Amino acid sequence: MSKSQPINYVRVAEVLTELGLITSETAQGVIDGFGDLAYGALEPGHEIAGSLEDFGVAVSIHAEDVDFADQHYAWLLAEAAALTGGRVTVDNYRFEKAYPDDEDAGRGTMHFERNGKELSFSIEQESNDYLDMGAAQAAIEALSPDDDPRSFRCVDSGPYTLGYDDVMVLATAEQREGLTRHLGITFREPW
Repeated sequence: MSKSQPINYVRVAEVLTELGLITSETAQGVIDGFGDLAYGALEPGHEIAGSLEDFGVAVSIHAEDVDFADQHYAWLLAEAAALTGGRVTVDNYRFEKAYPDDEDAGRGTMHFERNGKELSFSIEQESNDYLDMGAAQAAIEALSPDDDPRSFRCVDSGPYTLGYDDVMVLATAEQREGLTRHLGITFREPW
């Protein structure tokens, strides 16, 4: 019985290229950028999934302190929309705090326009230092391009993910199947 090879950035680049998620030029650019580190083994699960962000096919929802979550959502949505190659735009972001006089309070409603259509998501996070992971996931899923087989889906990092970022990948169902088969990355059902 042979032992399988560890997964590293080089292997991730090969898989992403084979699945049509990135070009060979993008793959080589990321590998070159990491230098010798590209050949080091990645931990199964979250570390492999997190590498997808370096290749420009995913965005991470930060699980730790972001200081001002009400402002961070705007950046996060812009990052996710950029992955669509201009097919989805996010404009007129605003956050209505449930307690406007309390800078530290996190509850409220985020509003933005997706390709000109207004969307809103309720934020239930107590502190403005942390993101409401579920609301962020739902908002990013709403940025999946129309008339395109790709959609945003959250990586399922297993039951012990407290404190780990959620990784949102923009891919087709077939590409997600390939990520599961070749890299062991599984996905949650949509929010």
